[in-house]
Amino acid sequence: MQVEEIQSGSTLIMVIVGRVDASTAAEFETRLAGWTRPGALTGVVLDATDLTYIASRGLRAMVQATRALAGKSGRFLICAPTENVRALLEVTGFDQLLEIHDTRAAAMSALQQPADTHD
Repeated sequence: MQVEEIQSGSTLIMVIVGRVDASTAAEFETRLAGWTRPGALTGVVLDATDLTYIASRGLRAMVQATRALAGKSGRFLICAPTENVRALLEVTGFDQLLEIHDTRAAAMSALQQPADTHD
């Protein structure tokens, strides 16, 4: 797993290349937790264009990030997931828990809009 982090104001774009698997999930979880701690950021966009696989621990970390940011009126979004990752999100039901956009531009635009509360 390779990670590129691009911060712009209170928003972070986290570009993940490769796999978030048993050997890299802890690092992924730690990075997300650091960025979503109180006072860090209000928006995190995970660019999954080159993410080929994500293990259950990585999925849980994304849900925790979503909850942490929502607790301070922020948002966690995923953009451009590969076909494999999108299928995994759908099969596990995580697509209902996470905000997913087709492109980075769409995710960045969504951050400028109020969150859609599916409740």
